[in-house]
Amino acid sequence: MKTSKIISLILALVMCLSMFSAGALAAEEGELSIPSDVGADEWYYDAVSFVISLGIMQGTGEDTFEPGGTVTRGMVYQTLYNMSGKPEVTGESFADITDADWFAAAALWAKNEGLSQGTEIGFEGNREMTRAEMATAFANFLDFNELIIAPADVSGFADAETVPAWAEAGLKNAVGAGLMKGKSDNLLDPLGKSLRAELAQVLYNLNNLYLEKTSGIVAIVDKYGNLTLDIYTQNLLNSGLVFGDMLTVKLGETEIEAPFCTDYSDVDVGSVIVRAPGGVGNGRIIIAINKGNFAETYSAAEGDAVEITLKEAGAYRNEWELRQLKRTNVREDYASDIIFANFRGVEAADIASGVFYRSSSPVNNEIGRAAFSNDLMAEAGIKTVINLADSEEEIEGYFEAEGFASDYYKTLYEDGGVIALDMGVDFQADDFKAKLKSGLEFLIGSEGPYLIHCTEGKDRAGFVSALLEALMGATKEEIKADYMLSFINYYHVELGSEQYERIADRNIFNELRIIAGLDKDASLEDVDLAAAAETYLQGIGLTSAQITALKARLSTEIAQAASITGIDLSYMGIVLTQSSALRTAPTPIDALIYPIDSDATVTWSVENEAVIRIEEISKNKVNVYAVGTGNTTLIAECGGIKAEVSFYVS
Repeated sequence: MKTSKIISLILALVMCLSMFSAGALAAEEGELSIPSDVGADEWYYDAVSFVISLGIMQGTGEDTFEPGGTVTRGMVYQTLYNMSGKPEVTGESFADITDADWFAAAALWAKNEGLSQGTEIGFEGNREMTRAEMATAFANFLDFNELIIAPADVSGFADAETVPAWAEAGLKNAVGAGLMKGKSDNLLDPLGKSLRAELAQVLYNLNNLYLEKTSGIVAIVDKYGNLTLDIYTQNLLNSGLVFGDMLTVKLGETEIEAPFCTDYSDVDVGSVIVRAPGGVGNGRIIIAINKGNFAETYSAAEGDAVEITLKEAGAYRNEWELRQLKRTNVREDYASDIIFANFRGVEAADIASGVFYRSSSPVNNEIGRAAFSNDLMAEAGIKTVINLADSEEEIEGYFEAEGFASDYYKTLYEDGGVIALDMGVDFQADDFKAKLKSGLEFLIGSEGPYLIHCTEGKDRAGFVSALLEALMGATKEEIKADYMLSFINYYHVELGSEQYERIADRNIFNELRIIAGLDKDASLEDVDLAAAAETYLQGIGLTSAQITALKARLSTEIAQAASITGIDLSYMGIVLTQSSALRTAPTPIDALIYPIDSDATVTWSVENEAVIRIEEISKNKVNVYAVGTGNTTLIAECGGIKAEVSFYVS
């Protein structure tokens, strides 16, 4: 990323556009009065005040700005050219450019640098510019200056389908960078003319992005207690700070040391982080505690003043580099649906197979995995869901979202099979413990198989899974292996690597210490994790009877519905198929068999070592109950014809 940057003082100095005609982007130094047609209550007032006061734009007359007037392609590219210092240019320009064109150098520069491909005619510098063209021009300019931008999702705009294919990336980046926003009635209006007020606002927003800024206010306190500031990541980078620096955060009279990083996993559990989400320039700076509540810990509120200063350059750089994790939300980047969805059964120690599952969210599609997790939980026959992340209001909002495709989850929710806990990420908070108690009581009172999820299925789900695994007798290494599988799934962390071991040591082992009530760096070697988990559960309010019931739920195998293969009576319209092997269960469980398209009466019988019972539902449908183990033969007789299939119940 270029650190020479375009700061606001340079912006003001280089944009001396005296070659422009009246109404273009020019102003004489000292001309600071705001034109009378720019009302103080208009959305563009601050932007016009900014461009007028710095001489970036001027009025169209003695006392007018014409905010509704249009701008041309030449004006916009000349602006970008001036902002880049008007470098010398050589080469062949667009076909319609002549030496007489006041924007000729800007047009050639834009062509040489790949900022403009022109039109079918040429450059068309005197033609009015569309909003899609302006978005693309400024987005290309950000890319030219190596500013990494997280693109916005513009599909929610009412006229999203009218965005030309060539302008889609530019509009997403311009909106993502905060340079442009929608208009009234939720419109992007990509084919509409760019207005002078809009250009002023884009320049104003661009300037904010390029400021050297290290102080501001708390703009948002989210439900997890994280602080979002009114400071862009790019503002800190412009100020000379780099990822891996150790910073001092001053909040009121309190000073806190924290590293400048990009993700929560860059620091230990319980540590403060100055976070630049994804490392993109247009992200807002977040002050947080990894799996903690910063706002409660430091009594922070929206509107509080915050100042960030350099404590020690590069002091955390090596640690930050070691922890760098890269994840995509693109299915094709992962080997299977199961890996992409971070979906798996947990079978450590005494947890029975097919009882307890964990995954990314099957309902919140924030990371693009909901439909995949939904399909996998349906395939697993999940009956009860513990949603650690969302409230009921949030879940119902996901149902209404465009592209929602998690019908199995929705049906479970509507049937009362989902509890919404809306938990924070501070595992030691009373609120977290109270909600965890409610979730486990819901599990105890419900039928399995069970699914526990948060958003990624990594942090909150990781903690709860570790707690239950410990309760059921899993070792530290078994718990570590399950926890770290999320990092292998999401980030392709190499098993056993230094990075793998470091992440485990600073995350899951610290969480086990929380469960055991130990200090941060205490040894886990002689800790009875099962006893510690039981004590923890008693501490959050579960009774001994409830803990016993919880263990029974997790240790009791659930036989999966299955059908039997090998009997071919297709000439009578009977077809039998098998989806999985029958498994034993302490109580009968249905295994449905569907002979289809037959009016004949089928007589069923069993010869077996296993305990198998058949219950006829109709003449063409039976339930098979598997409650023992051994070799078994299922026999079907119809019209004097006998067919049988042998299998083993395990």
